[in-house]
Amino acid sequence: MVEVASWITLNFFTSFLLVLLLIFQNKSSRLQKGRKYSAILKCTLVLLLSESIGRIGETYPNDFLIFAQIGYFIIFLLDPADILFAVYYMDCWMDDGNKKLRTTFRIAFEIFAVTNFVLVFLATVFKTKWFYYFEDGVYYRGEFFYPRAILLMIFICLLVVYAIAFRNNIMSEYKQAVLFLPAFAFIGSVLQVFLAELDTTYAGISLGCLILFFFYQSRDVNVDYLSGLLNRRGLDIKMQDMVKNAASTGRDFTAVMIDIDNFKEINDSLGHDAGDKAIKVVADILVDIFGENAYIGRFGGDEFCIVVEEASKYEVSKKIDILHTHVAKASRKHGWPSGVDVSCGFEEYYHASGMSAKEFQQIIDRLMYNEKQRHHASL
Repeated sequence: MVEVASWITLNFFTSFLLVLLLIFQNKSSRLQKGRKYSAILKCTLVLLLSESIGRIGETYPNDFLIFAQIGYFIIFLLDPADILFAVYYMDCWMDDGNKKLRTTFRIAFEIFAVTNFVLVFLATVFKTKWFYYFEDGVYYRGEFFYPRAILLMIFICLLVVYAIAFRNNIMSEYKQAVLFLPAFAFIGSVLQVFLAELDTTYAGISLGCLILFFFYQSRDVNVDYLSGLLNRRGLDIKMQDMVKNAASTGRDFTAVMIDIDNFKEINDSLGHDAGDKAIKVVADILVDIFGENAYIGRFGGDEFCIVVEEASKYEVSKKIDILHTHVAKASRKHGWPSGVDVSCGFEEYYHASGMSAKEFQQIIDRLMYNEKQRHHASL
């Protein structure tokens, strides 16, 4: 009877779990928090697979030494990035309180991750033996292996400190679930010290991601089921938060209301499945153009709303020009009826105006409607 090593069993099931989470994560992958969550899953999976092929290469150096060299290079290069992605993810669930202090904290993580990347890359290219090396097919730890390992453990501990120190900034309905990620990452890293033959750090992160999926990612009431963007409720909450933040900090923002012109023609001529696909295509275009500094949602039917931080009306107008071009390309590609385009109304919110979120939303909605009327008149 063949005995399977314990690390093989753990790595296999952890990898299988990560793949399943990535598959089922598609629903909210267009949201900023969904993209950050996916980044943790992908990075952890890459590290776990790299560790697995590294072990294979170390076990059979005569035939697969290159596996060990590649696997351990990727691990040393990227494992701090997993911690950084966890910080980014938690930050998605926080309000604007303690923003400067949190930014300083986050920059420290970024400096560590970038510095590690550069040093590991240089050590490998110039064969300095700083962190690890191979001689006669045998893996050895370099002179800076333990200082780096200690720093990595410190930063994993700081991940927990970050979550606890700023726990009051985490939105109340998500507070407990989000804290599972740093907690399990820390538990896994501690167990790694005592169970060196098992990859408990990656298993701990994966378990934290699983709990997050069940508590939040799979059943977020603020996600639109079709587009994967924010829904009307999520948009209303974000708009209210932005208005309150503008009043307290003086930071203005810009919002855009978008409607797909002649969307009914897609449903009538190509069917409702084509109409649903058009919604998804436009959602992808909006995410690609407006990027991470925007909160994008489906307002209802074929209407979308975008809240853009730290962008002027001029910058938004340029993005809208790009949007028209991309929608025209999509229309030709998917065979949509002629006249399919988007009507956009956008305005900058001035903190001194004293407008409520509802009043501001009505303004951009009216501007969008006026443009839609002009589009119809020109046909």
